[in-house]
Amino acid sequence: MTDMISQNLVAAFNDSNIVKANVVLVTVEMNDSSLEKVLAKKLLSELLRVSGSNHKAVLELTEEDMEAYIRTLKWLRVCHVNEDRTEAFRAYRNIVKYLHVPVLYYQVLIGIGRAYDREYNIEFRPCYSINEGDILGTDEMAAISSILRQYEAVKTVEGTPRTREGELDFMAMVHVDNEIRSYRTQTHPVYAFLAAFVRQQKLNEVTGSMSRVVYGFEEDFKYHIDALFNAIDGGAET
Repeated sequence: MTDMISQNLVAAFNDSNIVKANVVLVTVEMNDSSLEKVLAKKLLSELLRVSGSNHKAVLELTEEDMEAYIRTLKWLRVCHVNEDRTEAFRAYRNIVKYLHVPVLYYQVLIGIGRAYDREYNIEFRPCYSINEGDILGTDEMAAISSILRQYEAVKTVEGTPRTREGELDFMAMVHVDNEIRSYRTQTHPVYAFLAAFVRQQKLNEVTGSMSRVVYGFEEDFKYHIDALFNAIDGGAET
């Protein structure tokens, strides 16, 4: 009797229409990460190694300069994705396509962007809070870019990504203390490594409780940078 009631109950709803709820917008904060510091140190070390004492401009560079360069690239990427029309961003529009981006960090910038999860009807958008004084000026960016361009040992891509789309598996990652998690179960662990460069720390009300799959640990990923620094090809231009 119970099974018959259940079958009839299910049959009564067979013709019901299932309608998706409105798209939920999730803003993902691209916070600064300790891995950016590690990458900046590695970049400077490599530049010093290949230039020796022959390049005054390289000798004058600091790890803080390289870190600021990387983070300004991130700021430029987020501004582009969000179609920023402020005067601050407009000043860079003529140089972003010429700035040289270290290949490893270019993979991070590709991930940053608009992403849409059709299954859950969630749209992800990046944002980035940075102090105005921490953004390098156009002349400073051009000078460091010129140095990167000169040395083939540091593989680079010319120009930041021009599309506004990011990668869903990247944008859906979230940091919980030292863990990099996602609610998506079929994501390749490489996205956790790339996401470790931007600490998506804010557990939002939409995906926070869903992010139960642990893909890696930030501290562990620091040791991958040396191994991957020269191994990633990524279509680099030098």
